[in-house]
Amino acid sequence: MFAVNQERISRSVYNQLIDQYERLVYFRQGNGEARRYAVCSSDPLFALSMILFLRERGLSVLPLHGDTPIKTAISMAERAECCGLFYQSAEQYYPLDAAAMRTEEPPSIYQFSSGTTGEPKLIRRSWEEVSQETAAYNERLAACSLEEDTPIVLASITHAYGLISGVLSALERGVEPIVMSGKSPKAIAQCVKATPKHLLYGVPALLQGLGPLFEHGGIKLRGVISSGAPLSPILYERYSQASALLLQQYGCTEAGCASLAVGMESHDDLGTSLGHLSIRAGADPSELIITMGGREIPTGDLGCTFGEGNVRFLGRIDDLINVSGLKVTPSEVEEVICRLEGVSEVVVYRGVHPVNGETVRAQVVASDAVTAGDVREWCLRHLPPYKAPSEVRMTSSIPRMPSGKISRKLLEQEGV
Repeated sequence: MFAVNQERISRSVYNQLIDQYERLVYFRQGNGEARRYAVCSSDPLFALSMILFLRERGLSVLPLHGDTPIKTAISMAERAECCGLFYQSAEQYYPLDAAAMRTEEPPSIYQFSSGTTGEPKLIRRSWEEVSQETAAYNERLAACSLEEDTPIVLASITHAYGLISGVLSALERGVEPIVMSGKSPKAIAQCVKATPKHLLYGVPALLQGLGPLFEHGGIKLRGVISSGAPLSPILYERYSQASALLLQQYGCTEAGCASLAVGMESHDDLGTSLGHLSIRAGADPSELIITMGGREIPTGDLGCTFGEGNVRFLGRIDDLINVSGLKVTPSEVEEVICRLEGVSEVVVYRGVHPVNGETVRAQVVASDAVTAGDVREWCLRHLPPYKAPSEVRMTSSIPRMPSGKISRKLLEQEGV
């Protein structure tokens, strides 16, 4: 079946868990109804087995991050019109007054969008759509001779990336994924060494912290997949050297995984679209539009094509900075700053001046030898003056959301 922190969960152990869930009174009530349940647990075995159980039983699920406080979890479950919430374990069940105890919607997975650009939205995707995604995903892996590689899933299994791409796709192609919940560097190193033919599923924030382990620990990575946010130029260079194969996948909550770059050509390479959908992009920067099942999904992302038709990510349209009528793409400025020796991480975002209007700001993580003045001078040497940050803040870390993503909108609102 699968492993949790290298403890193998066999089919017989999994079936015992399913038998326990079948006997729960919550599932004996309302047989035949299309019901949805929220699952919030920091125990990956319970969270994953319950999600799989609900899917197999033709029910709907709203996975919530295991560290979500109980009051917040209840509020989110109520907003999603769940009939109940499993909190941490099967024994802690909170029945809810759901308006949609019966629904005509097919069994589905529900997720809230990341909220990096505004209020999180509730998104529904049917299990049938998920099956189409995993089939197309596995087809791409097979085309690259990666279908037998073992996923080591460091990403959260309450998010589509870790759950669908990392776990469900592996189960459907007959490979046992390994879910790592502790994420301690020592445990991850042991797991990688014990699994030579692996695909490591991470997100940029986590890969940033693990960088020294793979740079100086003598551990050779076979395959690394990143998603959730584009790799920075620094991370791209670091993991290109540390791994035999570097991959990056792109998608959105509404569509799931839409494209996969196998053997990335640059840090912003999103690869080509999976077979069950298409991504509309042109040679000139424009909004990326996903077409799937006869419907168009505007992504709000700016991109273009390059090379043999690969898609390049240029940033969020909402993050573009208008400096006196001239557009500045944060990723372009970040790429320049990353080339300054001693810089390890950077984020560029919009500032607002009471007289001059929008300005370019930057937060930079670097060695003590690098100053804000150095960053400004470097930018003025390599960029037009209007693209150079008017404010540079040196910091020890860049604030992130619980998902690991950086919200430029929040940085702008906080005025930091």
